Formats: sequence, C-alpha cells, structure tokens
Amino acid sequence: GLTTQVGYTYTSLGGNLALDDGTGSSSGSIEQGIGSAFGLGDGRGSPYLRAQADLGGPVLTGSVFWLQEIGTGELGQAFGGLTQGDIVETTLDLAVAKLDAVYDFEVGPLKVSPGVAFDVFAIDFTARDANLGGREEIDDVVFVPMPFVRLEGGLGPVTAIGELGYLDVSNLGDTGGRFLDCEARVEYRLFSALHLFAGYRFLDLDGTGSTGSEDYALDLQLRGWTLGGGVRF
Repeated sequence: GLTTQVGYTYTSLGGNLALDDGTGSSSGSIEQGIGSAFGLGDGRGSPYLRAQADLGGPVLTGSVFWLQEIGTGELGQAFGGLTQGDIVETTLDLAVAKLDAVYDFEVGPLKVSPGVAFDVFAIDFTARDANLGGREEIDDVVFVPMPFVRLEGGLGPVTAIGELGYLDVSNLGDTGGRFLDCEARVEYRLFSALHLFAGYRFLDLDGTGSTGSEDYALDLQLRGWTLGGGVRF
C-alpha cells in the first residue's frame, strides 16, 4: 500500500561552523557558534512531505523539509577571508531529505524493520561583511548513507514509531565525520485510510567537507517537531 503525509515542521539549528583561512584546511580556522557569530538559530517553520510504499516486506520511504533563515552577527574568529570582529549578514538555506529502504519483521507485538537510510543535506550558507562587502559561502550537497532501523508498535487506533540511523566514517567522498538521525512519531487513526500524526526529530552532523577551493568544518544540531495528517491507499 501507499501512504502519503503532509504536515508542518518547526525546527531550529544550533552548533558551530568553520571555513579555512587560506591554509587549505578547515583546521586553520576555529569553529564558532552560529548564534553569536552569524545571528542564526531561531526556530523556523516549513512544509513537510513524506511518502511510504509498503511492498509486502520491503518498505520504501522518502521525506523532505527545508530551513531558511537570515541573521546578523559578529565573527569571533576568522571565517575564510572574513576577519575576526567583522559584522556579517548571513543567509542559510538548508534542505533535508531522507530516503530509506527496510524490510519488515514481526517480533511479538512489535514490527522491527532494519535497512539503510540515505540522508541528503543541501547546504547554501552565505556570510557577507556588512561594511566592506566581502563574502564567503558554503554551498554543498552532503549525501550520507547509514545503517538504519525502524521500530513500530500499536495499541488500538494509536501507533508509535521510532527510527534511528548512525554513521561514523573518516572518508565519504570529500566529506567525513559522524552523523546521527533520530525520529519519533505517534499516529492516531481516525478512519481506515485517514490518520493524524505528531513527531520529533533530532539530527547531529559533525564533520568536514569541501566547497570550491575551501574546506569547511561543521558541528550542527537540527531539532524540531512536526504535525500533520496522512492518507493510506
């Protein structure tokens, strides 16, 4: 069967960023808080879309949302060609997609579904010197395959679902690091084909990558809740 869900997600971003200072490695710069240095981290809302195809054992699922934010901050350290103390105006566009493929096993009252997930992070971050006009940018798409498991259990019209994916790798193309994706969701069935849901998700990205001629490092945490409804066909 096919299930589609549409909802609203409210997420906030925390953590640190660094961009190389001309030495060719992000280790030449010190990570600095996205709140204090870049004026980001307030909660933002976004539409949320999810679809799941149950093939009678194999289950395929995809979801997507995005975070858009602007801010103003003061750099505590150099950020690429921008120097410590610069006042910067920043923009962030972050699209987050998750694709997973699992196989369902019935274990007592639970459904256990191991498999693999593919998290895709499309990052477009810009910091511009408010006075001199200098500009630095991180524009990259990070594709993270990870071992993944889904647990599901129900009681009457209520179904609880938990999902976990994790990867720790030193080299994934030009990206490496530690990635964690946790999600919990509760669904309430109104009718056989219609349900409401509420969920919470936590993402932790701690790694390095390359964009253009510069290397970057990030240690970001994205968290938030989602509300919506779904239809099963």
